[in-house]
Amino acid sequence: MVHSFFLGGKPMSANLTLSTATIAKVLHQLYGLSSRDIAFLPIGHDPNASVYQVTDIRNKKYFLKLIKGDIREVGVKIPYHLTSCGIEGVISPVIDKNQQLWMREEGYLWTLYPFIESQNGYQTVLSESQWVSFGQTLKAIHSLELPEELTQLLPREDFSSKWCEIVRGFDLQIKTNKFDDPISARLAVFWEEKRSEIIRLVENTERIGEQLKQHKFNYVLCHADLHPGNIVIDKNQNLLLVDWDSPIAAPKERDLMFIGGGHRFKHVDIDAFYRGYGETEINQVAVTYYRNERIVADIAADSTEILGEKGSQEDREVRLYLLSRQFEPNREVSVALDNS
Repeated sequence: MVHSFFLGGKPMSANLTLSTATIAKVLHQLYGLSSRDIAFLPIGHDPNASVYQVTDIRNKKYFLKLIKGDIREVGVKIPYHLTSCGIEGVISPVIDKNQQLWMREEGYLWTLYPFIESQNGYQTVLSESQWVSFGQTLKAIHSLELPEELTQLLPREDFSSKWCEIVRGFDLQIKTNKFDDPISARLAVFWEEKRSEIIRLVENTERIGEQLKQHKFNYVLCHADLHPGNIVIDKNQNLLLVDWDSPIAAPKERDLMFIGGGHRFKHVDIDAFYRGYGETEINQVAVTYYRNERIVADIAADSTEILGEKGSQEDREVRLYLLSRQFEPNREVSVALDNS
């Protein structure tokens, strides 16, 4: 199966307005790339972005992302720096003829990557050796000392989750309002059923966050979104960590909480992962915090889209499905609460 390497196969709202002829012209201008075929890919969840598979005259394939608005520099510069440092398992953007990682043309920001034929961790079973590779790659990333330029771009963990207040606001809204919109009404019914768990997640995040502010941690570069959709296996069986949109300087537990956290890998080999990562002391309180905080953030983001009625009906349906799925037995919510 062919997948864009960092969008995870979610439905996208709409194609953007540039013609394939214009895209071909700009690609030739910026990269010297002669296009044979340009195909829109109806995937992703950002209504301000559009992605394409580009095939050149030598049959080499690329992944093009166009963004209407501003780019997060750190999300492009970090993978480029990691590959420049020899870290395998990361996909670097292609630099243009002027040695730039992105550029603005025709009203859009352009970034170009190699196109990777792959399956992600939701779709395939990672082998023992791939779990070892996962651990080795993540250890190399956590061990890397970044240049000051990149350090200044990274947000820094402060254990003050903004999401808790947002979720409390939605809780009040759902308790006091009636919803004519059917998707919002379904969210309200689900929320009432799961309210005790939702409030526990918020309270755990607030309480443990205050405790962790008193700890001294070694802050490292964290990917921060290592769910199975961002772990992909290419056609040569190499493991890649993709989607660097939200890196952060944080304790290593920010990433390690995904290992055994109830995320739907088809099989989790924790022993193999840590054979690759190496022996390390893990702060279980920090792991618990991140598992609770991550779900609170998802609840806040999904509810904002659903109750705000901002996206398409299909996008909002997907949001509600993804939110409710976390509350299934042995999934993220049960793991987070069982260890709180």
